[in-house]
Amino acid sequence: MVRKLHIVLKFLLLLSALLFATLCRGNDQGKYVDSLNYIIKVSPDDSTKIYALVDLSQYYSMNDLKASIQFAEKAVDIARKNGSESLISFAIFNAGNAYFTQGIYETATVYFYQYLEIQKEDKHKTGEAFALSNIGAIMIRMDDYEKAKINFLQALRILSDESDTESGTGLSDKIPNILNNLGIVYQHLQQYDSALYYYKECLAYNDVVEDKAYFEASLLNNIGSLFLDIDEPDSAYRALTKAMEIRLKSKDISGQIASHSQMADYFQKVKLPQKALDHYYQGFAKASKVGSIEQQYSLSGKLSAYYASAGNSDSALKYLVLNNQFKDTLNNAKTIQELTRLELISSYKEKERIRIYEQKRKKAIYLFYSALLVLLLSIFILLYILANNRNKRLKLEGNNALLTTQNTQLENKNLLNELELKNKELTTNVLNMIRKNELIKQVVDLLVEHKPKLNEGDSNFINSIIRDLNSMQDDSIWNEFEIRYQQVHTEFFDKLTDICPGLSTNERRLCAFLRLDMTTKDISSITGQSLRSIEVARTRLRKKLLLTNSETNLSDFLSSL
Repeated sequence: MVRKLHIVLKFLLLLSALLFATLCRGNDQGKYVDSLNYIIKVSPDDSTKIYALVDLSQYYSMNDLKASIQFAEKAVDIARKNGSESLISFAIFNAGNAYFTQGIYETATVYFYQYLEIQKEDKHKTGEAFALSNIGAIMIRMDDYEKAKINFLQALRILSDESDTESGTGLSDKIPNILNNLGIVYQHLQQYDSALYYYKECLAYNDVVEDKAYFEASLLNNIGSLFLDIDEPDSAYRALTKAMEIRLKSKDISGQIASHSQMADYFQKVKLPQKALDHYYQGFAKASKVGSIEQQYSLSGKLSAYYASAGNSDSALKYLVLNNQFKDTLNNAKTIQELTRLELISSYKEKERIRIYEQKRKKAIYLFYSALLVLLLSIFILLYILANNRNKRLKLEGNNALLTTQNTQLENKNLLNELELKNKELTTNVLNMIRKNELIKQVVDLLVEHKPKLNEGDSNFINSIIRDLNSMQDDSIWNEFEIRYQQVHTEFFDKLTDICPGLSTNERRLCAFLRLDMTTKDISSITGQSLRSIEVARTRLRKKLLLTNSETNLSDFLSSL
């Protein structure tokens, strides 16, 4: 709350200073300058500072060249730091005018071209025309009338187009100055018809200019000068006389002096030397009264030349001495002005060099950070690509692992199915062997039962058959079974040997039968042993396998191998 109140009070104080400066401008110039300096010091707003600096620059433009330029440059600096194109345009246009007023045309041209570029970018036609008009005025001062003509014609075309539109209302008052300057340019180029055309066109705009009397008199004086150049003295006299009448009526002393000089030239041209002398004297007297050194210098030179041509050497010498005095005064003033001008140009060039260096430095910093940003972005993109590729690779590896797992599971399933199939085949084979042994046993029992009924020779034959059948039952059945069992349970006997290497062949067979979860009866049927013998064999096997004091089932233990 306190901060807001402080801002409001500061704004009111600034507003009061602006109003006070406005009131003081026409009354007390010192207070006016102090008020503007105060505004520049306390204002938090760049635009307010810039407007105050421009006012000070314009205030000092007629009496303090250095101060005028310094305030103009300070306004440009603040505007450029602010970055607002409208403020930059305003500040550099004023700076161009300040340098132009002081005769520093090269620097003024630089500023007006900068202003022109901004107006072109903003598509602000009126601004373009103002810039072109000012550049044309500089070209006149630099005696480059062709370039001046090009710039003025472009400016005139733009303003004529814009003044015909709603947005261009009020621009017609800017056109007369351009037309007048075009007349001056064509007159210097000795294209007198074009010069007269633009002078006459300019007269049509007399009603829209601010100071009608000053504008019309100046234009008529230019027309009179043109008619003198083309040897039309009567037309020249009418224009010059009308210009003098206007200046006498408006009490324009400086303009009257110029008219007296021009009238004297006219009377010299029409061979009326006394009237020419009268105008020279009247002009010189008025110039002496107002203290115009330049006009006294010009008229004293003309008086000296006049008396020299008339053969009056004393008067010619008198005015020649005065002319040299005025020349020395002007030269001294011009020397001071030139030194100041050179100092300001040097200062501007140094400042411009620093500004360009700062621009290059900022550009280098910008390029560095841009390169760094591009590098970081490239690294980020590379890391992203690598991470993305890694994720794809991991996903692919995961898919491959899943596929491998699925294949393994499928293989295991196939193996289990195959194992189950082989177990079924083995079980089927064992059952077949059991049935085969039972059949052999029945045959043997049948032969034994009928053997007493046979004679001795036949009885011996039957005994041999019984022995062969019993022998086939013990060996061939086991051998076939062991081969098939080894094909299904490849590592079983190896593991069994590792656990208990001292097992006999019959015990190994018993382990294989128990691994197939066969009953004591089934084992008895295959081996031909009694049930009691098999039970005893099982007990001995548990002891060898160290399962005597354990509740572990013997078949389960063997199935786990």
